[in-house]
Amino acid sequence: MTEPLQSPYTKGSTLTLSVTDIGKKSPLQLENGSEIRVKIVDVMEPATMSVIAIVELESPQTKQKCVNSGVPSKMILKLYDRRFALDLREEIKVTGPATRATEDEFVASLRQGSMPRFLAKYEENDTLGSGDWDTPMKEAYFSIMSTKMHQTETKVYDCLTDLQGIHVPTFYANLDLATEPTAGEQLEESITEHTRVRAILIEHISGFLLSDLVTETSESEWPVICTQAIEAVNKIIDFHFINPDLQPRNAIVHRREERSYQIFYIDFGMCYFRDPSDTDERWRERKRQRGEEAAVGGSLALTISKAKGKKGKPYKGPLPLPWAYIPSGRFEGQYLEL
Repeated sequence: MTEPLQSPYTKGSTLTLSVTDIGKKSPLQLENGSEIRVKIVDVMEPATMSVIAIVELESPQTKQKCVNSGVPSKMILKLYDRRFALDLREEIKVTGPATRATEDEFVASLRQGSMPRFLAKYEENDTLGSGDWDTPMKEAYFSIMSTKMHQTETKVYDCLTDLQGIHVPTFYANLDLATEPTAGEQLEESITEHTRVRAILIEHISGFLLSDLVTETSESEWPVICTQAIEAVNKIIDFHFINPDLQPRNAIVHRREERSYQIFYIDFGMCYFRDPSDTDERWRERKRQRGEEAAVGGSLALTISKAKGKKGKPYKGPLPLPWAYIPSGRFEGQYLEL
């Protein structure tokens, strides 16, 4: 049996990345095409749809530039690497880990011109069944999904420029992994377009997950944090995209000072944007049916209810809970069949 590929994303390892685009609010004093080296300080486990690492700049010259421009020493590097994204490989289209053999099969298939044909079929019907897919087809799917998530997340951060550093992390840069992440032959440019590893560099937000609210803070602080979380959600959902993954587990509560907090939402790779053909009423109905505000508010309310209940069950006593979710109803209106 072929051994799984060894991940290059381990604590202490160094990566070389090529800058492809600088964020609008980025304090990085870098140009497109410039290279940076980063050292991995820690890796978030497990890797789900992407690999997320805490990194610091390795090059003394680049580090000095960034320090002078006010960039924190630690940043988040998010790598859209299909080979090591476990949820992408195992949950969306069931398959095993990437191996040298699966990579060789994929590259051989790319050299035979398989990707344009697969892309055409996928764009025609993106719900293609994977029951009879061979290894190259699965890897092609993973490549498409990783690219789409990177493009989507980048576009969302661009939409949320005014909220960067306030309710979402500041977007620093788009990058490509410049070093070959695994040993192998040099590949043609037409092939590396489908094997390259795209990445984003964003602000590192210290704190705890909003989903851990009841274990990380005192009961007296729950109302303030929950109210802020809903206020932040309502600023984000003003924009013309829908985030089906908007949940407390994808929000960070940052402690600014004693009993003062700031809520940051993360992970926007699963978003989808308003179709140009959508009327205002149809878009309002799509937003209402998705219920992004309720996804956060309802989850927080249930978490608090269970914290006050017995044996992990929702509270059923006569006293009011420390905080209750009251829907804003901002997308309510006449029902439309979509």
